[in-house]
Amino acid sequence: MTSKDRWAAIALVATLLLSAAVAGPADAQTAARCGPFRVEWHRGELSPTAEKLEGFVYNESVCSVTDVRIHVVAVSGDGHPVGETLGWVYGDIPAGSRGYFVVPLPDAGAADYRVNVVSFDEVSSTRNVR
Repeated sequence: MTSKDRWAAIALVATLLLSAAVAGPADAQTAARCGPFRVEWHRGELSPTAEKLEGFVYNESVCSVTDVRIHVVAVSGDGHPVGETLGWVYGDIPAGSRGYFVVPLPDAGAADYRVNVVSFDEVSSTRNVR
């Protein structure tokens, strides 16, 4: 192997190691094992002049999660967004369990709402790690 070939091989190995460190398989496994989340909600009265959206986020994964952030989008009858807000689920949500949330409605005149989990922190996992 010539000196030039040796340097090319070293550069290739360094590039592969760097790319694995930036986006390695552990990152993909962490994202894949936490979730999916299912959301059930209903409207309620917050005060005589305001409504609320309350419900549960169901954690259908092997992870216990905390700091679950939800995004609520108010939509018109034809499906266009007319308002939005963010909210939090109270406490931790163990794997296979649910957590409660309540948020003031961003637009009481909306025809419907879309609620999605936008972020969370993993507390632990029940999956065996090898």
